[in-house]
Amino acid sequence: MKDFPPNINWTWTTIIATALGILATDDFTVKEQLAIGNWIIQIGQTMISNATYQDLIESRIIGEEKINLNSKKFKQGGSPFINPPNVDINQLYELLRTRVSKEEIISLQKALRRLNDEIDKMKS
Repeated sequence: MKDFPPNINWTWTTIIATALGILATDDFTVKEQLAIGNWIIQIGQTMISNATYQDLIESRIIGEEKINLNSKKFKQGGSPFINPPNVDINQLYELLRTRVSKEEIISLQKALRRLNDEIDKMKS
């Protein structure tokens, strides 16, 4: 199972899932579609819940530190993002550099440009 799901472009997985969803609705009544769809969603929710707890437990074992935006410390100003003048900029840069790769930043920039283009189209 190490090769599943396959490493294919996320756009294709979305297109495949959409096509399968459309094909699966043809021979079922509305109530049957609702029952089957909810059952499939339940499978996904179970997988997401299990993966979330596995990730939480693994991160506690590994000792990964994450920025907790909900912590009292953060909300009371104990964060480099709330009090930037009190933080060494190099330390902040290193913190962010270890969390986000250059490829992820480039990908995010491209996505934001496409989103901005779509917004501009909608305005005109």
